[in-house]
Amino acid sequence: MDFFEKLPFCWVQVINREISYTWLSRCPMVLLEESGLSFPELGLTISDYEVAGVIVRRHPVHAGVVRVAITSSSGGEKVFVDAPAWAEEAISELSRNVVQIHSSGDITESNDRTSRKLCKCCNERRRKTRQDGKSHPLYELLSVASLSENGLRIDVEGELFRFSTHFYPLNHGQDGGKMSLGASRSNLTLDLSEFFRAVARIDTIEQTRCSVIECYHSYGDLLLSVSQEGSELYALWSSMAKRAGSGR
Repeated sequence: MDFFEKLPFCWVQVINREISYTWLSRCPMVLLEESGLSFPELGLTISDYEVAGVIVRRHPVHAGVVRVAITSSSGGEKVFVDAPAWAEEAISELSRNVVQIHSSGDITESNDRTSRKLCKCCNERRRKTRQDGKSHPLYELLSVASLSENGLRIDVEGELFRFSTHFYPLNHGQDGGKMSLGASRSNLTLDLSEFFRAVARIDTIEQTRCSVIECYHSYGDLLLSVSQEGSELYALWSSMAKRAGSGR
């Protein structure tokens, strides 16, 4: 834990097969809680019980960066902490406490798309989304929502990590069905081809009336919740659902 607090800054990235979220954290603060390692500034908690391994290595692309790779017991989730190599005191502290230390050529990291097995119909839907990501309803929804000054709240509950963070997108785009939204100090990437169902509702969050969109994968498990202050996001989703139902 001392390693993190000795860093002047770092990038923290959480990844599963559908979602990637990256923060730039300046002077990171870390707390050791019963539930795991907590980054209160980011709204992120890493579960100690789900950590299968921790590896320290040089960044696969940037030579001046050291990467701490934390992998879940299932292998489906990862947390990367990228720190400047010149932060020698922090790196030394880390090296004393981590058993597995690798040079840049020792291991490979793959973030390639791994997909669940689907029926023929759903597989075709996935293929079409990868060909034209802008046709996915979530792309339209988030494109419009990102224009609001209220920003978005993103909630993800995984095995290795969970986070709840406020996000104010400045730009967005998609490539091959992957939608990316960038903010000043964070970035969210969604593989839209793995988002098969969404449910919208109005709810109260922190005493504020909000629109909430819950998104699910093909097997019916919750991937993430997107919420925004006010009812505009819910109204947009409702109008999109009606338009889809009418075949327009």
